[in-house]
Amino acid sequence: MCHLILAMPLLALPVFWLLPMGAAIPLYGAAVAVTAGVYVLAVKAMRKPVCTGAEDMLRAVGTVREVRGNALTVWVKSELWSAKATERVAVGDIVEVIGIEELTLRVRKFTNSNTSPRQTGATGFPFHVKGGRR
Repeated sequence: MCHLILAMPLLALPVFWLLPMGAAIPLYGAAVAVTAGVYVLAVKAMRKPVCTGAEDMLRAVGTVREVRGNALTVWVKSELWSAKATERVAVGDIVEVIGIEELTLRVRKFTNSNTSPRQTGATGFPFHVKGGRR
């Protein structure tokens, strides 16, 4: 159904047969303008970075909520996840996701040298860490 909007200039051609030229040209121009606007918005949406799924979880930052031997529970992107750490971590440590194996995250301790502008706010701490550790 949404592809019909992109075909609107083709579907609007009969206005040249049904209406006088003075009325058909502005009407057809409006149809072309709407189609061009929809096309521009569609291209912008397709070029946006991935914001869901496993691809978005990589390099996300969270906090350790529970440590059970080698298994961890971490709070990442407002969700609790099972995780395995590449190094020793404690409850409350800030960690970064470096990989995903099925539904288990692989994490390492977060350091400011791992930071990208998308992950932290003006304070240098991750957006979702409330209160932050200073």
